[in-house]
Amino acid sequence: MLDLTDKVAILTGASSGIGAALAPALSRRGVRLVLTARRADRLEATARLCPSETVVVPADVTVAADRERIVSRALELAGRIDLLVNNAGLGAYGTIAEIGEAEWRQLFEVNLFAPVLLTRAVLPSMLERRDGLVVNVASIGGLVAHSDRVTPYVASKHALVGFCRGLARDLAGTGVRVLAVCPHLTDTELFAVAPGSAEMASVLEQYKSFMDSSEAVASGIVESLGSDRLVVFPTPKPAKAYEKLRDI
Repeated sequence: MLDLTDKVAILTGASSGIGAALAPALSRRGVRLVLTARRADRLEATARLCPSETVVVPADVTVAADRERIVSRALELAGRIDLLVNNAGLGAYGTIAEIGEAEWRQLFEVNLFAPVLLTRAVLPSMLERRDGLVVNVASIGGLVAHSDRVTPYVASKHALVGFCRGLARDLAGTGVRVLAVCPHLTDTELFAVAPGSAEMASVLEQYKSFMDSSEAVASGIVESLGSDRLVVFPTPKPAKAYEKLRDI
């Protein structure tokens, strides 16, 4: 099991869902946290559940100045960043014709470009010490087409997994590792706020019993941090789904 004591971590999307469950799970292992998301009140609520040193930075990860503030605040804690968890994500439900260009672009801004640019920002600190871990929370949808009417989401998460694969090759031998975490359907707010959420509501009810909880996914992520694999499944459900759908 990876020793996380006194590690300094940035966690995005920490105001709800997987991020809100992951923050205290990491904190209980001794991680010093910089939590970020757009909703300050929800971030503060998450921080109150964290026993270790925790800093809240309300920010939008798609905004360059906000990303700079996040990284600067993390470096102020101990002069280094040991762990970056790119967890913030956005979903969408609808056909390729129903999801407009602006929504497609926003999906890629949140699900791909924000992780890419935050990773670029933290890498100098990690490479200098030849130690660090970048965790990108993707999805089973980053490996297979896991559902109908989610093409934009699947495309963005496939791109994120592809980024992880390429980055891992580029960082081989540097001491900096990369993980692509691919959860199954998880019971979070992602579905309620996504474009097309009203149309998706009835579909989701059919899948509720198959969903993982945020807490189960968060626990699985923490246990996977020491893995030598690139793609990891935090619970058994995505592994089973991958075997069933891998050719789709």
